[in-house]
Amino acid sequence: MTDPTKVAFDPADMPQTSRHHIRYPGLNDLTRFAQQQFQAMAESIDDNIDDLPAQITDELTTATTNAKKWRDEAESFASQAGNISDEGVATLIRKNGSATRAALHGSKALFIGDSYTQGLRASSNANRWTTLVCQAFGWSEDNRGVGGSGYSVGGEGNKTFLQQLQAAKADNSTPDIIFISGGRNDGGTTIIRKAEEAFSYAKTTWPAARVVCIPALWGDYRPISVDAQYRADDIKTAALNDGVEIIWDSWQWLYNLTDQIHDLGGGNLDMHPNDKGYATIAHHVIQALLGGPTAISTPRVQLGSYNNSKSGSMSVSIDDGIVTLCGDMGSTGNVYVGWDFAQLPAQARPATTRFASGWTAQGGSMALVKISTDGKCIINNLYGAAGTGVGITGISWPVGR
Repeated sequence: MTDPTKVAFDPADMPQTSRHHIRYPGLNDLTRFAQQQFQAMAESIDDNIDDLPAQITDELTTATTNAKKWRDEAESFASQAGNISDEGVATLIRKNGSATRAALHGSKALFIGDSYTQGLRASSNANRWTTLVCQAFGWSEDNRGVGGSGYSVGGEGNKTFLQQLQAAKADNSTPDIIFISGGRNDGGTTIIRKAEEAFSYAKTTWPAARVVCIPALWGDYRPISVDAQYRADDIKTAALNDGVEIIWDSWQWLYNLTDQIHDLGGGNLDMHPNDKGYATIAHHVIQALLGGPTAISTPRVQLGSYNNSKSGSMSVSIDDGIVTLCGDMGSTGNVYVGWDFAQLPAQARPATTRFASGWTAQGGSMALVKISTDGKCIINNLYGAAGTGVGITGISWPVGR
Protein backbone atom coordinates (compact mmCIF):
# COMPACT_ATOMS: atom_id res chain seq x y z
CA MET A 1 0.00 0.00 0.00
CA THR A 2 1.31 3.46 -0.90
CA ASP A 3 2.47 5.66 1.96
CA PRO A 4 0.14 8.76 1.90
CA THR A 5 2.61 10.83 3.95
CA LYS A 6 5.38 10.54 1.40
CA VAL A 7 6.68 13.96 0.37
CA ALA A 8 8.18 13.12 -3.05
CA PHE A 9 6.33 11.40 -5.92
CA ASP A 10 7.63 8.11 -7.30
CA PRO A 11 5.66 6.41 -10.13
CA ALA A 12 6.91 3.08 -8.85
CA ASP A 13 4.61 3.59 -5.85
CA MET A 14 1.51 3.52 -8.08
CA PRO A 15 -0.45 0.23 -8.24
CA GLN A 16 -0.59 -1.60 -11.61
CA THR A 17 -3.06 -3.82 -13.39
CA SER A 18 -1.97 -7.45 -13.25
CA ARG A 19 -2.27 -8.22 -16.95
CA HIS A 20 -1.08 -5.13 -18.82
CA HIS A 21 0.81 -3.35 -16.03
CA ILE A 22 -1.09 -0.08 -16.47
CA ARG A 23 -0.40 2.30 -13.60
CA TYR A 24 -3.38 3.97 -11.89
CA PRO A 25 -3.87 6.42 -8.92
CA GLY A 26 -3.47 4.87 -5.51
CA LEU A 27 -3.35 6.59 -2.12
CA ASN A 28 -1.02 9.36 -3.24
CA ASP A 29 -2.16 12.91 -2.42
CA LEU A 30 -4.17 13.98 -5.50
CA THR A 31 -3.84 17.65 -4.59
CA ARG A 32 -0.03 17.48 -4.72
CA PHE A 33 0.65 14.60 -7.16
CA ALA A 34 -2.33 14.54 -9.56
CA GLN A 35 -0.29 15.83 -12.50
CA GLN A 36 2.55 13.34 -11.91
CA GLN A 37 0.09 10.43 -11.58
CA PHE A 38 -1.67 11.45 -14.78
CA GLN A 39 1.66 11.54 -16.61
CA ALA A 40 2.79 8.17 -15.20
CA MET A 41 -0.50 6.52 -16.14
CA ALA A 42 -0.34 7.93 -19.67
CA GLU A 43 3.22 6.70 -20.10
CA SER A 44 2.32 3.21 -18.93
CA ILE A 45 -0.56 3.13 -21.41
CA ASP A 46 1.73 4.33 -24.16
CA ASP A 47 4.18 1.56 -23.34
CA ASN A 48 1.47 -1.09 -23.67
CA ILE A 49 -0.95 0.44 -26.19
CA ASP A 50 -0.27 -2.10 -28.92
CA ASP A 51 -1.21 -4.98 -26.63
CA LEU A 52 -4.51 -3.53 -25.36
CA PRO A 53 -7.94 -4.43 -26.75
CA ALA A 54 -9.95 -1.45 -28.02
CA GLN A 55 -12.49 -1.72 -25.20
CA ILE A 56 -9.81 -1.43 -22.53
CA THR A 57 -8.22 1.46 -24.40
CA ASP A 58 -11.54 3.35 -24.34
CA GLU A 59 -11.99 2.69 -20.64
CA LEU A 60 -8.51 3.91 -19.87
CA THR A 61 -9.08 7.03 -21.91
CA THR A 62 -12.17 7.73 -19.83
CA ALA A 63 -10.23 7.06 -16.63
CA THR A 64 -7.52 9.44 -17.76
CA THR A 65 -10.07 12.18 -18.44
CA ASN A 66 -11.67 11.62 -15.04
CA ALA A 67 -8.29 11.76 -13.31
CA LYS A 68 -7.63 15.19 -14.81
CA LYS A 69 -11.13 16.35 -13.82
CA TRP A 70 -10.63 15.13 -10.25
CA ARG A 71 -7.25 16.86 -10.08
CA ASP A 72 -8.78 20.18 -11.18
CA GLU A 73 -11.62 19.79 -8.68
CA ALA A 74 -9.18 18.98 -5.87
CA GLU A 75 -7.12 22.08 -6.67
CA SER A 76 -10.29 24.21 -6.73
CA PHE A 77 -11.46 22.84 -3.37
CA ALA A 78 -8.02 23.48 -1.86
CA SER A 79 -8.08 27.08 -3.11
CA GLN A 80 -11.58 27.67 -1.74
CA ALA A 81 -10.60 26.18 1.61
CA GLY A 82 -7.62 28.52 1.75
CA ASN A 83 -9.80 31.56 1.07
CA ILE A 84 -12.32 30.53 3.72
CA SER A 85 -9.51 29.96 6.21
CA ASP A 86 -7.95 33.34 5.39
CA GLU A 87 -11.26 35.16 5.94
CA GLY A 88 -11.78 33.35 9.22
CA VAL A 89 -8.34 34.26 10.52
CA ALA A 90 -8.84 37.90 9.48
CA THR A 91 -12.13 37.99 11.40
CA LEU A 92 -10.47 36.59 14.52
CA ILE A 93 -7.60 39.08 14.28
CA ARG A 94 -10.12 41.94 14.30
CA LYS A 95 -12.16 40.46 17.17
CA ASN A 96 -11.28 41.80 20.61
CA GLY A 97 -10.59 39.01 23.06
CA SER A 98 -9.97 36.31 20.44
CA ALA A 99 -7.06 33.92 20.97
CA THR A 100 -5.87 34.64 17.41
CA ARG A 101 -5.70 38.39 18.09
CA ALA A 102 -3.91 37.78 21.37
CA ALA A 103 -1.37 35.52 19.66
CA LEU A 104 -0.66 38.22 17.07
CA HIS A 105 -0.58 41.34 19.25
CA GLY A 106 -0.39 39.95 22.79
CA SER A 107 -2.97 40.51 25.52
CA LYS A 108 -1.28 42.71 28.15
CA ALA A 109 0.23 46.19 27.78
CA LEU A 110 2.45 48.08 30.23
CA PHE A 111 2.65 51.88 29.97
CA ILE A 112 5.56 53.86 31.42
CA GLY A 113 5.60 57.64 31.20
CA ASP A 114 4.65 61.09 32.42
CA SER A 115 1.34 62.96 32.78
CA TYR A 116 0.47 62.40 29.11
CA THR A 117 0.65 58.65 29.74
CA GLN A 118 -1.14 59.12 33.06
CA GLY A 119 -3.97 60.79 31.12
CA LEU A 120 -4.04 64.08 33.01
CA ARG A 121 -7.05 66.25 32.03
CA ALA A 122 -8.92 63.35 30.42
CA SER A 123 -12.51 63.28 31.67
CA SER A 124 -12.04 59.65 32.76
CA ASN A 125 -9.50 56.85 32.49
CA ALA A 126 -11.56 55.44 29.63
CA ASN A 127 -10.58 58.48 27.53
CA ARG A 128 -6.81 58.24 28.03
CA TRP A 129 -4.85 57.53 24.86
CA THR A 130 -3.38 54.45 26.55
CA THR A 131 -6.82 53.00 27.26
CA LEU A 132 -8.05 53.75 23.74
CA VAL A 133 -5.04 51.94 22.27
CA CYS A 134 -5.70 48.96 24.55
CA GLN A 135 -9.31 48.86 23.41
CA ALA A 136 -8.21 48.82 19.78
CA PHE A 137 -5.90 45.84 20.29
CA GLY A 138 -7.82 44.00 23.00
CA TRP A 139 -5.11 44.49 25.65
CA SER A 140 -5.44 44.70 29.38
CA GLU A 141 -3.80 47.91 30.64
CA ASP A 142 -1.16 48.35 33.32
CA ASN A 143 -0.60 52.12 33.43
CA ARG A 144 2.32 53.28 35.60
CA GLY A 145 2.48 56.89 34.35
CA VAL A 146 3.55 59.54 36.88
CA GLY A 147 3.03 63.27 36.33
CA GLY A 148 6.26 65.26 36.01
CA SER A 149 8.45 62.18 35.58
CA GLY A 150 11.03 61.38 32.95
CA TYR A 151 14.13 59.33 32.31
CA SER A 152 16.12 61.44 34.78
CA VAL A 153 13.40 62.90 37.05
CA GLY A 154 10.91 61.20 39.35
CA GLY A 155 8.07 63.69 39.20
CA GLU A 156 5.15 63.70 41.62
CA GLY A 157 5.56 60.07 42.65
CA ASN A 158 9.37 60.25 42.71
CA LYS A 159 9.50 57.48 40.10
CA THR A 160 11.68 57.80 37.04
CA PHE A 161 10.79 55.66 34.04
CA LEU A 162 13.29 53.04 35.22
CA GLN A 163 11.72 53.02 38.68
CA GLN A 164 8.27 52.64 37.14
CA LEU A 165 9.56 49.56 35.30
CA GLN A 166 11.06 48.20 38.52
CA ALA A 167 7.74 48.68 40.32
CA ALA A 168 5.97 46.76 37.57
CA LYS A 169 8.41 43.88 37.97
CA ALA A 170 7.93 43.90 41.75
CA ASP A 171 4.19 43.56 41.15
CA ASN A 172 4.81 40.56 38.86
CA SER A 173 3.57 42.35 35.75
CA THR A 174 3.86 40.15 32.64
CA PRO A 175 3.37 42.46 29.64
CA ASP A 176 3.40 41.42 26.00
CA ILE A 177 4.13 44.99 24.92
CA ILE A 178 5.76 47.87 26.82
CA PHE A 179 5.35 51.56 25.96
CA ILE A 180 7.87 54.07 27.33
CA SER A 181 6.67 57.56 26.45
CA GLY A 182 8.01 60.95 27.48
CA GLY A 183 11.11 63.08 27.89
CA ARG A 184 9.57 66.56 28.04
CA ASN A 185 10.21 66.79 31.79
CA ASP A 186 13.92 65.97 31.47
CA GLY A 187 14.64 69.58 30.50
CA GLY A 188 18.18 70.40 29.40
CA THR A 189 19.76 67.19 30.73
CA THR A 190 21.34 64.79 28.24
CA ILE A 191 19.57 61.48 28.85
CA ILE A 192 21.03 58.96 26.40
CA ARG A 193 22.51 56.83 29.20
CA LYS A 194 19.36 57.06 31.34
CA ALA A 195 17.19 56.02 28.40
CA GLU A 196 19.53 53.13 27.60
CA GLU A 197 19.24 51.94 31.21
CA ALA A 198 15.44 51.96 31.03
CA PHE A 199 15.32 50.21 27.66
CA SER A 200 17.89 47.60 28.68
CA TYR A 201 15.99 46.86 31.90
CA ALA A 202 12.71 46.41 30.03
CA LYS A 203 14.21 44.10 27.42
CA THR A 204 16.15 42.04 29.98
CA THR A 205 13.26 41.72 32.43
CA TRP A 206 10.68 40.84 29.78
CA PRO A 207 12.71 39.40 26.88
CA ALA A 208 9.64 38.21 24.97
CA ALA A 209 7.86 41.58 25.15
CA ARG A 210 7.74 44.15 22.37
CA VAL A 211 9.26 47.45 23.59
CA VAL A 212 8.08 50.70 21.97
CA CYS A 213 9.15 54.24 22.84
CA ILE A 214 7.53 57.56 21.95
CA PRO A 215 10.34 60.11 22.35
CA ALA A 216 9.26 63.34 24.08
CA LEU A 217 5.56 62.53 23.67
CA TRP A 218 4.08 65.98 23.01
CA GLY A 219 0.39 66.44 23.86
CA ASP A 220 0.51 70.22 23.40
CA TYR A 221 -0.71 72.53 20.63
CA ARG A 222 2.42 74.68 20.96
CA PRO A 223 5.61 73.97 18.98
CA ILE A 224 7.95 71.49 20.61
CA SER A 225 10.60 73.23 22.70
CA VAL A 226 14.27 73.16 21.75
CA ASP A 227 15.15 71.17 24.90
CA ALA A 228 12.41 68.62 24.23
CA GLN A 229 13.60 68.16 20.65
CA TYR A 230 17.13 67.50 21.92
CA ARG A 231 15.73 64.99 24.43
CA ALA A 232 13.79 63.29 21.64
CA ASP A 233 17.03 62.91 19.71
CA ASP A 234 18.72 61.47 22.83
CA ILE A 235 15.93 58.93 23.26
CA LYS A 236 16.03 58.00 19.59
CA THR A 237 19.77 57.34 19.82
CA ALA A 238 19.29 55.14 22.89
CA ALA A 239 16.41 53.26 21.26
CA LEU A 240 18.45 52.52 18.16
CA ASN A 241 21.31 51.28 20.36
CA ASP A 242 18.98 48.91 22.25
CA GLY A 243 16.78 47.72 19.39
CA VAL A 244 13.66 49.45 20.71
CA GLU A 245 10.87 50.46 18.32
CA ILE A 246 10.34 54.20 17.85
CA ILE A 247 7.15 56.14 17.19
CA TRP A 248 8.37 59.55 16.00
CA ASP A 249 6.73 62.90 15.19
CA SER A 250 4.34 63.15 18.17
CA TRP A 251 4.89 66.94 18.28
CA GLN A 252 3.02 67.22 14.98
CA TRP A 253 -0.16 65.43 16.05
CA LEU A 254 -1.82 68.23 18.04
CA TYR A 255 0.14 71.19 16.68
CA ASN A 256 -2.13 74.26 16.55
CA LEU A 257 -5.26 72.17 17.25
CA THR A 258 -6.42 74.38 20.09
CA ASP A 259 -9.84 72.72 20.21
CA GLN A 260 -8.13 69.50 21.32
CA ILE A 261 -6.41 71.06 24.35
CA HIS A 262 -7.90 71.30 27.84
CA ASP A 263 -9.30 74.76 28.54
CA LEU A 264 -8.46 75.98 32.05
CA GLY A 265 -11.11 78.67 31.73
CA GLY A 266 -11.46 81.93 29.89
CA GLY A 267 -9.63 80.57 26.86
CA ASN A 268 -6.50 79.85 28.91
CA LEU A 269 -5.25 76.61 27.38
CA ASP A 270 -3.38 73.97 29.35
CA MET A 271 -0.39 71.97 28.08
CA HIS A 272 -2.45 68.76 28.21
CA PRO A 273 -5.05 67.44 25.76
CA ASN A 274 -8.75 67.11 26.34
CA ASP A 275 -10.61 63.92 25.43
CA LYS A 276 -10.55 64.84 21.74
CA GLY A 277 -6.80 65.38 21.86
CA TYR A 278 -6.16 62.07 23.60
CA ALA A 279 -8.23 60.37 20.90
CA THR A 280 -5.99 61.97 18.26
CA ILE A 281 -2.85 60.69 20.02
CA ALA A 282 -4.38 57.21 20.22
CA HIS A 283 -5.20 57.33 16.49
CA HIS A 284 -1.60 58.07 15.55
CA VAL A 285 -0.16 55.46 17.93
CA ILE A 286 -2.50 52.77 16.57
CA GLN A 287 -1.63 53.79 13.02
CA ALA A 288 2.10 53.54 13.78
CA LEU A 289 1.74 50.14 15.50
CA LEU A 290 0.03 48.82 12.37
CA GLY A 291 2.91 50.01 10.20
CA GLY A 292 1.44 53.33 9.08
CA PRO A 293 3.10 56.77 8.98
CA THR A 294 3.84 58.75 12.13
CA ALA A 295 3.98 62.19 10.47
CA ILE A 296 0.75 63.94 9.54
CA SER A 297 -0.53 64.48 6.00
CA THR A 298 -3.44 66.54 4.68
CA PRO A 299 -4.81 66.88 1.14
CA ARG A 300 -3.81 69.85 -0.98
CA VAL A 301 -6.29 72.71 -0.51
CA GLN A 302 -6.73 75.84 -2.59
CA LEU A 303 -6.57 79.01 -0.52
CA GLY A 304 -9.69 81.15 -0.66
CA SER A 305 -10.07 84.91 -0.97
CA TYR A 306 -8.74 86.88 1.98
CA ASN A 307 -8.61 90.63 2.67
CA ASN A 308 -9.58 91.70 -0.89
CA SER A 309 -7.51 89.02 -2.60
CA LYS A 310 -8.97 86.76 -5.29
CA SER A 311 -8.55 83.02 -5.12
CA GLY A 312 -6.11 81.74 -7.72
CA SER A 313 -3.81 78.74 -7.95
CA MET A 314 -2.23 79.23 -4.52
CA SER A 315 -2.55 76.04 -2.48
CA VAL A 316 -1.05 74.34 0.54
CA SER A 317 -0.57 70.69 1.42
CA ILE A 318 1.07 68.59 4.12
CA ASP A 319 2.81 65.46 2.89
CA ASP A 320 4.45 63.19 5.44
CA GLY A 321 4.99 66.08 7.85
CA ILE A 322 6.20 68.63 5.27
CA VAL A 323 4.15 71.75 4.46
CA THR A 324 4.34 72.99 0.86
CA LEU A 325 2.95 76.37 -0.26
CA CYS A 326 2.96 77.67 -3.84
CA GLY A 327 0.86 79.40 -6.49
CA ASP A 328 -0.69 82.84 -6.95
CA MET A 329 -3.56 85.02 -5.74
CA GLY A 330 -5.34 87.78 -7.63
CA SER A 331 -6.08 91.28 -6.36
CA THR A 332 -8.68 93.98 -6.98
CA GLY A 333 -5.96 96.61 -7.41
CA ASN A 334 -2.22 97.08 -7.19
CA VAL A 335 -0.57 95.24 -4.33
CA TYR A 336 1.42 97.03 -1.63
CA VAL A 337 3.93 96.31 1.12
CA GLY A 338 2.19 95.11 4.26
CA TRP A 339 -0.81 93.59 2.46
CA ASP A 340 -1.83 90.24 3.97
CA PHE A 341 -3.46 88.37 1.11
CA ALA A 342 -3.90 84.79 2.41
CA GLN A 343 -4.07 82.75 5.60
CA LEU A 344 -2.97 79.14 6.03
CA PRO A 345 -4.88 76.36 7.82
CA ALA A 346 -3.88 75.84 11.47
CA GLN A 347 -1.50 72.89 11.14
CA ALA A 348 0.21 74.37 8.07
CA ARG A 349 1.24 77.52 9.93
CA PRO A 350 4.96 77.77 10.68
CA ALA A 351 6.25 77.88 14.24
CA THR A 352 8.74 80.58 13.22
CA THR A 353 8.37 83.33 10.63
CA ARG A 354 9.24 82.19 7.10
CA PHE A 355 10.10 84.17 3.96
CA ALA A 356 9.44 83.11 0.38
CA SER A 357 10.44 84.51 -2.99
CA GLY A 358 7.50 85.85 -4.97
CA TRP A 359 6.34 88.19 -7.70
CA THR A 360 3.65 90.67 -8.70
CA ALA A 361 2.57 92.38 -11.94
CA GLN A 362 2.38 89.00 -13.74
CA GLY A 363 6.00 88.36 -12.87
CA GLY A 364 7.21 91.83 -13.86
CA SER A 365 8.36 92.68 -10.35
CA MET A 366 9.91 90.53 -7.66
CA ALA A 367 8.48 90.40 -4.16
CA LEU A 368 9.41 88.98 -0.78
CA VAL A 369 6.53 87.31 1.05
CA LYS A 370 6.49 86.85 4.81
CA ILE A 371 4.60 83.89 6.28
CA SER A 372 3.88 84.64 9.93
CA THR A 373 3.17 82.21 12.76
CA ASP A 374 -0.54 83.05 12.64
CA GLY A 375 -0.56 81.78 9.05
CA LYS A 376 -0.88 85.15 7.31
CA CYS A 377 0.97 85.62 4.02
CA ILE A 378 2.13 89.23 3.79
CA ILE A 379 4.01 91.21 1.14
CA ASN A 380 7.18 92.18 3.00
CA ASN A 381 9.10 93.88 0.16
CA LEU A 382 8.56 94.86 -3.49
CA TYR A 383 11.45 95.12 -5.94
CA GLY A 384 10.09 97.14 -8.84
CA ALA A 385 6.76 98.64 -9.81
CA ALA A 386 3.67 97.39 -8.01
CA GLY A 387 1.08 95.52 -10.03
CA THR A 388 -1.93 93.30 -9.56
CA GLY A 389 -1.78 89.83 -8.08
CA VAL A 390 0.93 88.10 -6.10
CA GLY A 391 2.56 84.70 -6.37
CA ILE A 392 4.96 82.48 -4.46
CA THR A 393 7.55 80.38 -6.25
CA GLY A 394 7.24 77.61 -3.68
CA ILE A 395 8.40 76.99 -0.12
CA SER A 396 8.37 74.01 2.26
CA TRP A 397 8.96 73.48 5.99
CA PRO A 398 8.32 70.76 8.59
CA VAL A 399 5.05 70.87 10.52
CA GLY A 400 5.43 72.79 13.77
CA ARG A 401 8.80 74.27 12.87
